[in-house]
Amino acid sequence: MFTIYGHRGLPSKAPENTLASFKAASEVEGARWLELDVGITKDQQLVIIHDDYLDRTTNKTGEVTQLNYAEMKDTSAGLWYGSEFKEEKLPTFEQIIRLANDYQMNLNVELKGVTGPRGTELSHSMVTQVREQLQALDDGLQVVISSFNLPLLKMSEERMPEYTRAVLFKNAYFKEDFRTVMDFCNSKIVNIENAKLTESKVKMIKEAGYELNVWTVNKDTRANQLANWGVDGIFTDKIDQLIHLQQREDN
Repeated sequence: MFTIYGHRGLPSKAPENTLASFKAASEVEGARWLELDVGITKDQQLVIIHDDYLDRTTNKTGEVTQLNYAEMKDTSAGLWYGSEFKEEKLPTFEQIIRLANDYQMNLNVELKGVTGPRGTELSHSMVTQVREQLQALDDGLQVVISSFNLPLLKMSEERMPEYTRAVLFKNAYFKEDFRTVMDFCNSKIVNIENAKLTESKVKMIKEAGYELNVWTVNKDTRANQLANWGVDGIFTDKIDQLIHLQQREDN
């Protein structure tokens, strides 16, 4: 099956990485996977946000790892998108687990690299807490732990080996020695950038025996092309428009 992942939920219809966005994606008929970004605050609370800083997607500023959760819990994570979303807050990871259980959604959990002077300490805390909180996920739901950050993936292998790991790559930094990186993380899944991805590169990765997913794909023609090349899945901001490709039959 060609798998369609809701990238940060359904950000074409609701502000990314908010409960509104994840609910919108989960309500799409046939949708089975959510992709989300996990960060950590100064006082070690897991929050769902893509950037290291609050500035782009909230009405406040500041570095996530340099602020306590109390300083951001009432922050609007949706006003930038539209006034109807002004009450959307930064979700906690616990809220995502509850939502996944309610809608029976599988999770691709991207661990964000931790910035600031306490990076190592907070990284260990992040991985430990993700594992602990995932214990509340319903039996039968699937989890993939992904990251650009190799130490985080290595910690994940050590502390929660029961979950599959995916290594994130940008095309500009994808080299022939990618197998060494994959072996280091004991991972069999490559999640690679869509821009400038070629059929020959897809063929190389697939022939090496890896599952391959591509981010971020928002055009149906490109999604179909990637499926024809043998890609296993895509991350999209428009899961409602591309979910039909999940049912495609390969020739």
